[in-house]
Amino acid sequence: MEFYAHSTHVPDKSNWQPLSEHLQEVARMASEFAATFEAGDWGRVAALLHDAGKATMDFIKRLEGSHIRVDHSTFGARLAQERAGRLGLLLSYVIAGHHGGLPDGGSQEGELHHRLKHGKIPPDVMLLPEAEIKQDLALPFTLDRDLGGFSLSFFTRMVYSCLVDADFLDTEGFVSPIKKSERLTTNPEQMSGLKASLDTHLAALLEQAEPTKVNRVRQAILTQCRAKAGLPPQIFSLTVPTGGGKTLSSLAFALDHAVANKLRRVIYAIPFTSIIEQNARVFQEILGNDQVLEHHCNYKESNDPEEAAYNRRRGLAAENWDAPLVVTTNVQFFESLFSNKPSRCRKLHNIAGSVIVLDEAQAIPTEYLEPCLAALRELVAHYNCSVVLCTATQPALDNAKLRTALHDIHEIIINPQQFYDDLIRTQVHFTGKLTDSALGAKIDAEPHVLCIVPTKPQARALFEQLSQRDGTYHLSTNMYPEHRRRALSEIRARLKAGMCCRVIATSLVEAGVDLDFPVVYRAMAGLDSIAQAAGRCNREGKMNDQGKLGQVYVYEPEKSPRMPWLKRCMSRAAETLRALPDADPLGLEAMRRYFELLYDVQELDKKQLVSRLNQLTKDLYFPFREVAGEFRFIEDETIGVIVPVEPAAKKLVEELRHTEYPRTTQRKLQQYSVALRSREFAALEGAGALEMVRGEFPVLRNVAAYREDVGICIEGGDIWQAEDLIC
Repeated sequence: MEFYAHSTHVPDKSNWQPLSEHLQEVARMASEFAATFEAGDWGRVAALLHDAGKATMDFIKRLEGSHIRVDHSTFGARLAQERAGRLGLLLSYVIAGHHGGLPDGGSQEGELHHRLKHGKIPPDVMLLPEAEIKQDLALPFTLDRDLGGFSLSFFTRMVYSCLVDADFLDTEGFVSPIKKSERLTTNPEQMSGLKASLDTHLAALLEQAEPTKVNRVRQAILTQCRAKAGLPPQIFSLTVPTGGGKTLSSLAFALDHAVANKLRRVIYAIPFTSIIEQNARVFQEILGNDQVLEHHCNYKESNDPEEAAYNRRRGLAAENWDAPLVVTTNVQFFESLFSNKPSRCRKLHNIAGSVIVLDEAQAIPTEYLEPCLAALRELVAHYNCSVVLCTATQPALDNAKLRTALHDIHEIIINPQQFYDDLIRTQVHFTGKLTDSALGAKIDAEPHVLCIVPTKPQARALFEQLSQRDGTYHLSTNMYPEHRRRALSEIRARLKAGMCCRVIATSLVEAGVDLDFPVVYRAMAGLDSIAQAAGRCNREGKMNDQGKLGQVYVYEPEKSPRMPWLKRCMSRAAETLRALPDADPLGLEAMRRYFELLYDVQELDKKQLVSRLNQLTKDLYFPFREVAGEFRFIEDETIGVIVPVEPAAKKLVEELRHTEYPRTTQRKLQQYSVALRSREFAALEGAGALEMVRGEFPVLRNVAAYREDVGICIEGGDIWQAEDLIC
């Protein structure tokens, strides 16, 4: 009797997909994916068993249109437990969750062990030849004594990734062959082509570069990076001062290293979308659009019809990261590594065999630091990855106090301090407490100045003091991304022309935003934040040529911050400065001391995620679902509100109302959306300022709540004061 995996509208079943064909093809792909980390047999067995429960008359009836419910995954999960040896339970997790997500282990209803014992298996289910497997599967690595359970749970998630991606791809090939044909696939040979493209670009850049001291230092850093690229996969650090050209130097190291070690792709994980957008543009200009996958929520899709095919290919590549170079967020990267959902886990097997560049490595949230480090250790130890910790403010991730410390970190730069000394471009002053009015007066006295404050309300209040002055700008996430880009373009143009330019901003300008001011004011914060702010001061070193240094003034705000984490950072920065009064406050010695103090007081695994995944017991109870729900870099989820001020945004909102594919249009509208916390969203909603298009997409109903100079107005009761806000 013939059984089927998927159906079409043809009632005689002549073009339905036979179940045996689906199992064999998924097994071929899953085995190939898992072979990257020497677990091909695990991928093959998981695939052959994953849909074994579809070999029933009830499932045929379901394909014919019946609403009968068939639990097809529990049967395969039970077979895995019985036939794959003592670790078969790991495959039971994988198979049981291949549609709904990796379940929690346990004996409660819905948990894996309860399903295996009490799950309702169709009585007429037949054991297909493909599912007649008995194989004692062995792990491809030896378990670590301290984190063996964590390694097993991580391995389970990686095998799960192989299965769900193979299942998605084979189903897509049957249901939508056109979509399958549009997918681009990568191969190791592509790395050599990308390296050649970068070589050509760097040679041209060297010819055009002015013979300045900064450019000589950048070239020396690049040379050292390329010299170390032939080393075997491991954990590297790239400690380069701000303005030292680490974007291109890290890319050169990553591509050279990938070619030398036959690694498959390069993945950049970056904390700020401003850096992602900037780096992705640079990489695409050098390597070509199709070689670079930019994967984050603010990605800007072109409306050019000629770009439509590229947008489709990009969307497909984003599903499983099948691209030579991936540029993504820390949120996307790390939350995927702890997810239990098929859609987020599909990409994980494509991380194996990669060079992972963590740009601004110090930005990993401290309350999740130990789980993130544990994941990085796994990727290097068991999945043939290299990790590059790339930053100007290197955190002490090898600190013995960390339970999951990264040991044997290899620094790429021979003498980082020398380059820090060579690139001293600023003088830092700690001015003590300043009232808001005194701060405003100091900024008003400077023709070219950047002031970075800790909160959006403070940025707004300070800007209001100076808003009547020509050339004064406000920058914060209360402005939608396209608005911020426009403001940054105007700021750069004014600075280039020597026109008066005063900018009041939040910390969004501290990394990845190429601004160059002679004077910077920064509210007291952690030393890493102060260093990033200093990187916007005399960035190109042109003042040095005149015998001057940029001036950075660190002040204490009139109102102390309420955020506990910021208070801790400020406290540890002050403690560092007291302990090292003669050291450069932004130098390597002070920075390491600061992070050692910070890691000593912070809760580095606040939710005990590592311990909960490290349960190495006979029953292998792993809380996959629980952990996935709790691993959130951003605890207070934001809600994107569409701001239809510009003609392009208005046109897209109209498209959103009528399109057959609202999600595609919503992605385009992210460039015109402001991310609001739940409290802010509730305030706008309570004021009647929002329209829910199609019942789910919030659109600002009246533009009186959005100002051209400061963006959306919520703080201080502004939304209640706008006369024509409620319509």
